[in-house]
Amino acid sequence: MKSQSSQLMRGAALLGGAALLSKLIGTLQKIPLQNLAGDRVFGLYSAVYALAVMWMTLAAAGIPVAVSALVAERVAAGDESGARRLLRYAAVLLSASGLLAFVVLWSAAGPLAAWMGAPEAADAIRASSLALLAAPLTAALRGYSQGRLEMGRPALSQLAEQCARVAFMLCALGWALQRDWSAASTAAAVHGGLAAGAAAGLAAMLISGRRSRAYDRDECSVSAADAEAAVPREPGRVLLRRIIRVALPVAAGSVVAPLFGLIDAFTLPRFLQSAGDTAAAAMSAFGEYNRGVALLQLVSMAAGGAAAALVPSLTMGRGSAPGIDAESAARAAFAMRLAWWFGGAAAVGLAILARPINVALFADARGTAAMAVLGAAALGAALQAVSAAVLQGLGDLRAPAVHLALAALVKAALNAALVPAFGIAGAAAAAACAYGVAAALNLRALHRLGALPAPRFVSAGRPALALAALAATAGGGSLALSALTRGLAPRAAALLTALPCIALGALAFAAALAASGAIGPREWRALPGISGSRAERWLLRLQPASRREGKTAAEQGGTPPSP
Repeated sequence: MKSQSSQLMRGAALLGGAALLSKLIGTLQKIPLQNLAGDRVFGLYSAVYALAVMWMTLAAAGIPVAVSALVAERVAAGDESGARRLLRYAAVLLSASGLLAFVVLWSAAGPLAAWMGAPEAADAIRASSLALLAAPLTAALRGYSQGRLEMGRPALSQLAEQCARVAFMLCALGWALQRDWSAASTAAAVHGGLAAGAAAGLAAMLISGRRSRAYDRDECSVSAADAEAAVPREPGRVLLRRIIRVALPVAAGSVVAPLFGLIDAFTLPRFLQSAGDTAAAAMSAFGEYNRGVALLQLVSMAAGGAAAALVPSLTMGRGSAPGIDAESAARAAFAMRLAWWFGGAAAVGLAILARPINVALFADARGTAAMAVLGAAALGAALQAVSAAVLQGLGDLRAPAVHLALAALVKAALNAALVPAFGIAGAAAAAACAYGVAAALNLRALHRLGALPAPRFVSAGRPALALAALAATAGGGSLALSALTRGLAPRAAALLTALPCIALGALAFAAALAASGAIGPREWRALPGISGSRAERWLLRLQPASRREGKTAAEQGGTPPSP
């Protein structure tokens, strides 16, 4: 049992790391796309990508998770033939749903592009729909592998998919720019990368699956005949109903996640046009808005990835007993304190350094105001991502999805109210409010579960001083370095301003947290790579004498101290 638990933890870490790296590659590839193609193509790409992600989510509809759970159930019972039979049914079901989604998206590309307010996006929508021919089947195969605790294959498939997508995108972009294609044709060519990535992901699963099938034949201790005798064979209709019944709750949560991008894609260009912009100008403005969205996604992804490492320990600690034990509550509260600190630091830093970051990454200062507001949204985004992961680890899968759906409604309503008057800055303010709503609802749910012992589980005093130190360091450094680099090219000057200020601001923030006692040895040792490092020795020197050894009464009792 211990060996299996260890294998599960290693596999989850491998798969989570691959997913995080894949998302990082996908987010960072937006920077060269905008740099080379400009904001109009970037806007078209972002709008169509949000639509494509929603359709791929709908086509899979939680079935891979259901396959994983049901396959694990059969493998545990020794029913290897039943597990393969389940895969066959799921593969047929997902292939059919992917084909149906492809036909609908391809044939409805024109009306969908018109509803976006960007008729020129129709070809890009058709190009993105090709991915639906392979992606759902790949998802079924990944679910099967995960159910068998073979995490290496899905991890390799995810990385192969993302690398192939980005490589195809860059090659197609270079080809289109060399031949001076229109913005619409360039966006369509770039979106062919989705199909290339889906095909690469499927190929990786099929090729790596050959050795797994050989292993199954050699190592399986229960023959197919014995398994069928031990486990009754379900009729096909019953098996399909079981797959769908398990998949539906997961589907409800997974469909909610892409809603923010989809709402912006279908409302922001139209509202900008209603305020007087042409279709081309509105799409360029949408591209400028998505500069800040890319940075916000990096913050949310980093916070969510760090929190995901906590989920297995929360799940295992929860067990089958009702309620939440003190250790799980302490871990949850610690995770939320880290979210406050990380999100607050990211929000202050991005808001202050929005202009040099914008120029350094995207070549000019257009959309800086919206980027600063979206930077301020980083606090809500980090809190939402971490609190959702903690709720899931504590067994509440429904609340984060419901809260994010409510926040999406807030986003849509505020877009309608703010975008016609304030443009993309209004859309950024809407995003900040929506993430704040989702985070507040998640925090309330955690308090009701008993994971947060009191509504005011975090003291604002010492973190506020640390944020003030960050703001002073980043702001002062930005003014000084801007003056020193005034004679350089704008992008070089922005880069030489942004990078040192980010580093100095982070150091000032960490030093202020340690010096004020807001974070102690027990807490930073829970972070990867800190214990025993040079950074820990530096942090220890900054600690007040009363906390230097990390042996306060609360810590001796096993609970991380509140800041």
